Amino acid sequence: MGHDRLFVLQVVIAIEEQWFAAGTSDSPICTQRRYRIDDLLFAAHDEEAAYRTAADWVTSEGFADQNHDGLGDLTRIFAVGIHQLEEVVPVSHVAETANELYGISLPGFYLGDVDANGVPIVRAKDEMEVFRLQRIVHGRLRST
Repeated sequence: MGHDRLFVLQVVIAIEEQWFAAGTSDSPICTQRRYRIDDLLFAAHDEEAAYRTAADWVTSEGFADQNHDGLGDLTRIFAVGIHQLEEVVPVSHVAETANELYGISLPGFYLGDVDANGVPIVRAKDEMEVFRLQRIVHGRLRST
C-alpha cells in the first residue's frame, strides 16, 4: 500500500503578538492575534490515513514557533486546527494534470468561512470535504 493519493490540508494558524511590562516576563499585559491559512500538499493511501497524518501534524509542535521579530515583545505562532482536507489527484496523474490547460486545481479559502470573530472555521473530521465526497460516492449523503 503506497501513498498514491494527493491531498491538500488547510491549517488555521494563529500569530499572536505579546507585550510585557518592562523588565518582566510574567503574563503579557497586551496580546493581539491574527490568523492565516497554511496549505500543505501531501500523499496518503486514503482519506483516513490523510486525516490521521493531518491531525498528527496539527497537534504536534511542528506548527509551533516563536520569535522576537514581530510587533510585540514576543510573537507566538501555532496551529488552531484543520480548516479543510481535500483530495486533489492521484499521485500518478500529477505530471499529466499539471500540464493541462489550468493545471491542478487546489481548494481555495472562502472569505465567508469564518466565525463571528473573523477567525477561519476549524472543522470536525466529518465536516471535511474529503469525507463529504466519500459519502456521496458511497451513496450515503444525508439530506439536511
